[in-house]
Amino acid sequence: MLVSVVMPLYNSASFVADSISSVIDQDYKTWELIIVDDHSLDNSLEIAKKYAAFDPRIIVLTTEKNIGSGGARNLGISRSKGELIAFLDSDDLWLPNKLDLQVRMFIDENVSFVCSAYQRFNTVTHKAENVGVPKLIVFKDLLKTNYIGCLTVVLRRDAFNNLKFPDMRKRQDYALWLSLIRPDDNVHCVNHVLARYRHGHESVSSNKLGSVMSTWKVYREFLQLSFSSSTFYFFNYLLRGFFRTKFPLLSLFLGFSFSVQE
Repeated sequence: MLVSVVMPLYNSASFVADSISSVIDQDYKTWELIIVDDHSLDNSLEIAKKYAAFDPRIIVLTTEKNIGSGGARNLGISRSKGELIAFLDSDDLWLPNKLDLQVRMFIDENVSFVCSAYQRFNTVTHKAENVGVPKLIVFKDLLKTNYIGCLTVVLRRDAFNNLKFPDMRKRQDYALWLSLIRPDDNVHCVNHVLARYRHGHESVSSNKLGSVMSTWKVYREFLQLSFSSSTFYFFNYLLRGFFRTKFPLLSLFLGFSFSVQE
């Protein structure tokens, strides 16, 4: 099965070489990597083109203006050819067994949406923490918190009619997951760390207040939930995030987070 890996790229010259290498180093070799440079101002594009020159599986696209990570991913999806679609940002990393393990789930089981646990790594403090996932995620649980790291997702293309990130600068991945999961469907999760999410350096996602308000917009504007329902899920989201950050052990006990299997 061909896996199309979509990578939005914007001003990531310090990280993108490692991110591309983590795809090249996958145990599973049947993939194409579609890198979409979103009008970078540094030499990110040149780095990506150097890799593409030596590996025909790597395709580099460019945007005429900055359209954001969601728009860049949509461009990559539109040009992809794989039966399966995966996502990796240009400052994140995959472990070598990531695709091999997840592709086998699509072959052996009747699944359409797969994710995994991952590690959060602060590039400034070098502090690392593992983010676990439940075995299955249903729609109502996902409304309360976003368990799904975009860098861990693999989707079966023909299972979804409109595989497109919404026009939002933040939380567009969360909005997409909620639009893809049917009330009677679920996401299958691998509770092993298969990827590393790097944070702490400058990025659009670093504005916490903006991210929190974008979560409210997902409920109220994108899903068009009632004010009372939006308020209920929004405070669930905040409460779970607070416990995971301030009281991680209690969060595990309450089922707000999950320990990673070794």
